[in-house]
Amino acid sequence: MTSIDTRTVITAVFHHLFRYAYTPDETIELIETVLTDPPRPICEIYVWDRPCRSFRDEDGPTFPGNGRVRLACPADQPWVALNYVSFGQSGGALVDSYNPHATEDTPALLFDPEGQLFFPASASLPLDRAREAIAEYCRTGQRPTCVQWQPGQWY
Repeated sequence: MTSIDTRTVITAVFHHLFRYAYTPDETIELIETVLTDPPRPICEIYVWDRPCRSFRDEDGPTFPGNGRVRLACPADQPWVALNYVSFGQSGGALVDSYNPHATEDTPALLFDPEGQLFFPASASLPLDRAREAIAEYCRTGQRPTCVQWQPGQWY
């Protein structure tokens, strides 16, 4: 009998710093790092059958063609904004998280520090809601259903 390796690798990319999770316990640890002690406030997460690689790697860059989650998680705030892109759908899907309970005090989080682009404040989710959504994405590789979404502006 032939066995097929169906493992999933979670890759978190903080600019040019790559971190990987190969097991459920490592995934939990990586999610906590992303949310509570990120090396940089902007991160992209990929779910694939192998680790993503940087252009700095010998045979890189290598990324899945199915999509990713980008998130903003400033270390000094209990808020996280998510951006989901699915390249596999016709025309691609581009959405940002949506917080129906956002108020005028809900902060707009930075989407891209180099371009000074911001998520709308309505994309900012409480930390626990974002944790749940990121964990779902890491399990399924699909857009999380545990949070609401709105049209996104930036890739």
